[in-house]
Amino acid sequence: MKILLGTESFPPNVSGVAVATKNLAENLSKAGHQVFVFCPGSSFTTKVDRKYENFTVLRLRSIINPFRKGYRITFAGEKEIEEHVKKIKPDLIHLQDPVSIGLMLREVGHRNHIPVAITNHFSLEYALSYVKFMSPILPILRKGLIKYLVDFYNKCDYVLTPTETFKKQVQSWGVTTPIKAVSNGIETAPFQQKMSDEVKKGFLKKYHLPSNPLVLYLGRIDKDKSIDVLVKAIPDVIKKVNAHFIIAGSGGQLEEVKSLASDLGISDSITFIGFLKHDSPDFPLIYKTASLFAIPSTIETQSIVTLEALSASLPVVAANAGALPELVKDNINGYLFKPGDSKLLANHITKILSDSKLMQEMKKNSLQIALHHEMSRTFAEMEKTYMDIISENKKGPAAV
Repeated sequence: MKILLGTESFPPNVSGVAVATKNLAENLSKAGHQVFVFCPGSSFTTKVDRKYENFTVLRLRSIINPFRKGYRITFAGEKEIEEHVKKIKPDLIHLQDPVSIGLMLREVGHRNHIPVAITNHFSLEYALSYVKFMSPILPILRKGLIKYLVDFYNKCDYVLTPTETFKKQVQSWGVTTPIKAVSNGIETAPFQQKMSDEVKKGFLKKYHLPSNPLVLYLGRIDKDKSIDVLVKAIPDVIKKVNAHFIIAGSGGQLEEVKSLASDLGISDSITFIGFLKHDSPDFPLIYKTASLFAIPSTIETQSIVTLEALSASLPVVAANAGALPELVKDNINGYLFKPGDSKLLANHITKILSDSKLMQEMKKNSLQIALHHEMSRTFAEMEKTYMDIISENKKGPAAV
């Protein structure tokens, strides 16, 4: 197959969509398919990114996104994109976003009789978290967003979601296009490798971490991720257990989070280690070094970082929101807490860290859940879905 992936977020961007799209491109190319990724470039010139050897990444000309640091807005026109698509002649276009590149590729696909699928990585709460100051009109904005998404998805040939939670949500909006849930998947092996005491000691020394039980958050540090909820839980945790917290990642709210920690007098109980590249040898080690993973976000359509934590056999304390309850089973491999409730978050963290027997049981259960999302398994499902969509498209419209 010849597959074209259209996305607004691709490495070096830091996001779940970027990771999921790169994983998909890599697995498709490994399986012998030709893969092309269309994404925003870093300049006002369209060019091929030579960094990727096994698939083609076309960085489209773009301008700086004034609303999101580190991101770009595509400035290539539909005509330019269509010229590239006609040269490639893909069997399928798979979109990762319902805007900009996705909008143009959808139209180009239809004009050229190429089936178009889209994965809904979109969370309404994510978008609305940036306009909370407009609370009087949030219901109107929500309604408008849903109307836009329904219209976009109903003009595609197929809709994919990473979880059953969001499949049901998309259906509830009124989308009539066929919908299927297929996990983003995870390569569990790197997170299951045993770590020697010597390697662990070296890792702790490198990042100036104590040998206390470590509670990890890894991901973007932006307002939609609700990191403040976790930081506000720390004073209650450290009163009862000798825990230390790691916040790994970068984002627009990093300085605000550091300032909050300082105001609460807990700066010494947190280590901010910055952004870790996904292909860094330290990346799986940070999970292996931790005792527990905490995620206060309410916007996750799946959460690749939570899948990584489960793969490393970590208990997880997560907000009872979005699709997180599909990965975190209350009292099985962790605990769920009411979104925004720092006290309950602290209680759950303390309970797990205080009970070694409970922790070991949860660690085993986390790995079992992760194995259901093993990449080889989820990719096979995605590949089959692609073939079904292409086959259905070749049949043409049903006879009347």
